[in-house]
Amino acid sequence: MVAAENSGIKNKAKLREYLYKNPDKLAQKLAQFLKSDDGELLQPVRIKGKGIGYYYSHNDKRHIPVSRTAEFYALPWLDDDKERCYVYCHHNWQIGIILKVFKEDIEYIGFN
Repeated sequence: MVAAENSGIKNKAKLREYLYKNPDKLAQKLAQFLKSDDGELLQPVRIKGKGIGYYYSHNDKRHIPVSRTAEFYALPWLDDDKERCYVYCHHNWQIGIILKVFKEDIEYIGFN
């Protein structure tokens, strides 16, 4: 599971306004999505290939088009299908997506 702290602001429009006016808070909020429940950093990965690929979205329960050049992070989730794994992508800072992809399509790029 991906951990994220709750800001306490219930109104999304007010939260968005607050975060845009306080970029350091926005960066802290986004950084929380890159940690596991145990506080470990998620491993950065990329999807092999170029252009758009269609991957199963855990959020949407269907295949969606995704740019393979986006930032992805490996999730420590287990799947019944041993050939697949889950990756997280910010996609949009308010709506991250979790994709189910073939392990052979993932390239671990490591930390900076």
